[in-house]
Amino acid sequence: MNVLNRLGVVTISILGLLVACQNAVQESAADLVLTNAHVYTADSARSIAQSVAIRDKQIVYVGSDEESTPYIGPSTVVRDMGGAMLMPGLHDMHIHALGTVEPDTCDLNSRPYSFDAMVPVLKACIAEHNIAPGEWLIVLQWAFSAGNQPSQDLPHIRAALDAVSTEHPIFLYGDDGHHGAANSLALSLASNEAGETVEINARTLESDYAAFKPMINVDANGEPTGGINEDARTLLRSNWFEDMLGMNGDLDGTLSRVAPKMAANGITSLQDAIVTPATLAAYGRLEERSEMTFRLRAAMVEPPTERIADIDAHLETLKALREQYADYEFVAADGVKLFADAVLEGNPLTFPPTLPVAALLENYKQPIFAGSVDDGSFDVVGYVDQDREVCQSVKANPQSYTTSERLEAFVTEYGFYPQQCLPNSGVLEHEEAFVRAYIRKATEAGFHVHVHALADKGVRIAVDEFSKVKAIADRNGTSQSLAHVQLAHPDDQKRIGELGISVVFTFVWATPGIAYDMMVTPFIEEVRGIADLYNPDTYYMQNVYPVKRIQDYGGNIVNGSDAPVGGRDPIPFVSMQQAITRSNGETIMNADQRIDVHSAIAAFTINAAKLFGHSDMLGSIEAGKTADLIALDRNIVELAEAGMPQEIGGTQVTLTIFNGKIVHDAATN
Repeated sequence: MNVLNRLGVVTISILGLLVACQNAVQESAADLVLTNAHVYTADSARSIAQSVAIRDKQIVYVGSDEESTPYIGPSTVVRDMGGAMLMPGLHDMHIHALGTVEPDTCDLNSRPYSFDAMVPVLKACIAEHNIAPGEWLIVLQWAFSAGNQPSQDLPHIRAALDAVSTEHPIFLYGDDGHHGAANSLALSLASNEAGETVEINARTLESDYAAFKPMINVDANGEPTGGINEDARTLLRSNWFEDMLGMNGDLDGTLSRVAPKMAANGITSLQDAIVTPATLAAYGRLEERSEMTFRLRAAMVEPPTERIADIDAHLETLKALREQYADYEFVAADGVKLFADAVLEGNPLTFPPTLPVAALLENYKQPIFAGSVDDGSFDVVGYVDQDREVCQSVKANPQSYTTSERLEAFVTEYGFYPQQCLPNSGVLEHEEAFVRAYIRKATEAGFHVHVHALADKGVRIAVDEFSKVKAIADRNGTSQSLAHVQLAHPDDQKRIGELGISVVFTFVWATPGIAYDMMVTPFIEEVRGIADLYNPDTYYMQNVYPVKRIQDYGGNIVNGSDAPVGGRDPIPFVSMQQAITRSNGETIMNADQRIDVHSAIAAFTINAAKLFGHSDMLGSIEAGKTADLIALDRNIVELAEAGMPQEIGGTQVTLTIFNGKIVHDAATN
């Protein structure tokens, strides 16, 4: 072979090598490389990196800036993060997503109003929304636990709403999702089980509506004072969740607003805790329009009846929906939601005080309140001794103490009301047998079972039934989770850990506040006034939101905002701050149940991904996992470790990447 031929061969070989190298670079090149970052990976070692490379929807590299060079090709977008903190995308595993955007209706936005101040605000709503006489005024986000101070002319919420209008039936939805209030016209339009219109009053609370009596606030004469809570709301509004949670009207338009809001909050996975077939279809259409910015587990709505015999047919309907959406990438209809109980707030401003509704293992206390909210003298001044002789007489013959004259004389002599002599431990949301049967049957049907269990009796029943079907759940690869767990007995906290149950805490609720805590603590503990509300030796204070203890026992601690409950925004970083501090700046609620910043981040990321069933692909920033990650405007770990966790709540998400694509960019928004 002559020299020229040999040179030609060499040249061709070199060119071939160059092409091969170029092809290799192109094949390994990422679509996006984020450099100069503080990458909090949330992996098992809590590793910190500098750079992340993403190709298609997958993380292909996590490491140093220097070693990310091979992933940078001619078309790779390289973004210098300027030292910003990157972390996995957030999970919100108990949220009502459609309710997180502002509706076109009367909305009090959780602002507290006295009854006198509320009247003109609601009158203005009637005018603003052009509500004709006879049509309903539906009011959202009523701050049931703040404000609501009575006056001489407006002694209760019913009187206040009657002062707004006697021509419009009015219904207020509490911002907790469990309380409500109605005026006289609305109460007159109630429907009994037979579908007949029968007014709610003292007489019908003993007949047509006897089963709902614990959920309806009454005065000393047994007449409704306007408060109508939990399932009793369905007597007036059959589909309360559609009213309150944005689950009516233009669902597609609503979800098109929800998606960017989730992205702006860094939420890339969520469990919607009440999903109907109609809202599930809307989520499906959101994916079909390529507008999803999050992954969804739908916790499907519970059965419409409380008959155990109807559960199987209900689950068959849900199984068909699960199959219908099985091929969707981001929508999974594989969860169910069940209410085991209600809520723990009573009302100390009514006469007699209204007890909480949620079932307790022990009876509620019967506090005696006195003083004025206006001048700051309102306080707990004593408790009813239900074993005293006069209370024994009331228990033996309660009907003898129902006339106005007898009531007035009794209160004058004893300083409390006859009905405060009667033991009461609250009620479950459903019969215990139904709760147990639904957990079992839904588990057998292969669903992830998510149970609202807020007080200690509901927690006990749910945990007990979970234990009985754990082997089935493990065999099916399905999860068991509790929502909220405001109060749990120590024995059940340990069982939760031993069983590995996920507890979806709404961390922001673990915040002291006298106005709220006066609605709860005095009904569970015999406190010596406001100064004793946070006594660390009481059963309630030792076991309220027992996050750290359940974590230490082995339970899976997870975040769930429950938005729009308490407010429409899911406020993930305020919730994270409260998981760490449990403080209002002055008082700490159950200090030994605080968790550190790493545990808090895990609750929003890898722990939640475990509950979601996707810890193999989500929840941490690791090569091979799906690229769901966010950038923050501050380093929340450094803040916590520098003793400034109170600064975490103000964190803003500057960049959200979902499934490998940028879905929120503060720099361009």
